This record gives sequence, C-alpha cells and structure tokens, in this order.
Amino acid sequence: MSNARIRVVGKLGRASRGLTLTTAENEIWVIETDQAHEEFHGLSVVVEGTVTGFDRLRADWLGPHAL
Repeated sequence: MSNARIRVVGKLGRASRGLTLTTAENEIWVIETDQAHEEFHGLSVVVEGTVTGFDRLRADWLGPHAL
C-alpha cells in the first residue's frame, strides 16, 4: 500500500466494520479513528488521512462539510 494522503467528502455512517464514508460516486471507505464522531452520523463530512488498505482510511481529521 502506498500510504497516500487523501481528502474525501461523503456521508458518514456506521456498519459492522465501524465508521463508513460513502462518497457521491458510491465509493465506500472504512474510517479508522480513535473517536466515535456520533455528532456527524448521517451528515456530509470531510475526512483527511492516510490510505491504509484497499478501502480503509486512517483519519487524521474529520469535520463537517459546508455545502
């Protein structure tokens, strides 16, 4: 894995694998983070972090996306 840093926008949700982010293109990322971010579930967010696997993103920062 290249450990590339990326910024992704999408809707934050929860699945059996943990937090998920679904983009407008229907890409699904599993978000690895130490915080629950309950206040953002179901909302559009921005996640910045490092790709750690095929569909995994280790979040350095997660916050609301201003539409």
